[in-house]
Amino acid sequence: MKVLTAPKPMASVVRRQGMAKKSVAIRNRHIRKVVGLLLMMAVMALGFVWTRVCVIQFGYEVTKLHKGVQQLIREREKMVAEVANLKSPARLERIAQEHLGMRKPTGTEIIFVESKN
Repeated sequence: MKVLTAPKPMASVVRRQGMAKKSVAIRNRHIRKVVGLLLMMAVMALGFVWTRVCVIQFGYEVTKLHKGVQQLIREREKMVAEVANLKSPARLERIAQEHLGMRKPTGTEIIFVESKN
């Protein structure tokens, strides 16, 4: 024998539908929070990677500039040595004798000037 039960009131069905909508809203809110957190973490990770790339780039640039400075220092040292060679008294004397026809003065060609102190 079957027992007949009274049909469920419509109010309880409506209440259950409201709970389902609330749980969906809560789940959606939770999903939004998780997605927002993931996006924030992704932005922070990208920022970190970008700063590391910049640091590495600046390191390469500093190394390149340091090599350039070392090259300029070597060139300067060569030029200083060349200037010292060009100013040497032996070289100047040789050029004066060979190209300008100059010679060392003899003892009678030297005139001393006295100071008035």
